Amino acid sequence: MTGTYDFGLVSLSFLLAVFASFTALNVSDRLDVIGNRPLGPWIVFGGCIMGLGIWSMHFVAMLAFHLPIAVGYNIPATIGSLLVAMIASAIGFMPLCTYELRWSRLIGGAVAMGLGVAGMHYLGMQAMDVCPPIQYSVWLVGLSIVIAVLASAGALVLAFGLRGQSSHRRMRQASSAVVMGIAVCGMHYCGMAAAHFDRGSYSIATLSTLPIPWLAGIVVTFSLVIFAASIAITVLDASSDARAREIADAILRERLGKHASAR
Repeated sequence: MTGTYDFGLVSLSFLLAVFASFTALNVSDRLDVIGNRPLGPWIVFGGCIMGLGIWSMHFVAMLAFHLPIAVGYNIPATIGSLLVAMIASAIGFMPLCTYELRWSRLIGGAVAMGLGVAGMHYLGMQAMDVCPPIQYSVWLVGLSIVIAVLASAGALVLAFGLRGQSSHRRMRQASSAVVMGIAVCGMHYCGMAAAHFDRGSYSIATLSTLPIPWLAGIVVTFSLVIFAASIAITVLDASSDARAREIADAILRERLGKHASAR
């Protein structure tokens, strides 16, 4: 059984991934290792925002996929996939809490985050409750996991690379967000290509009463409101702590300069 895509919703899922990535980069910019600033709340906050962004992109992209049968979504599994994305993203943010992004921390954070993103995707697929169960191409599943890990590593490198950048910071963030959005979408659609639905399949899931445009509208609206509020919070925090930001940037540039000269 072959599915088709609504390319309007596909485009919307990509834009959502880019906006979510931009928001997460704004939050990661607040992970300054300076003074007694508490980092835990920002790690949790950033993980929730990035996790919500990845999940909302995934859910809208799922709605863009049309099968010749009525498809619903199991609510507990859908919520569980969101929690997996948030926890994995929070773990991925932890390597950013240092002045130097070491390879061991980068690899560990990228693997944890990538496996979490892949887990979110396939748990979200499981939420369709299709009978007989969805069959998967093993090599495409493996490729999607590799893409998720590489995308997570790229996100960490891009987020860390933006630190200490005073010129064109927003432009760099926007460019990085586009790259991250492409990577996240690539993982999702590779995972979708791995799925095979048997002829005569049917869904027994519960969340099927709302039309697709309504479901997509609710998810997108809620996500955009959260992202906009998150950006506002980071901007207010940055403006109220501008002096600390200058000190953090100066110390970071000094540490990075010493590290570069020691090589």
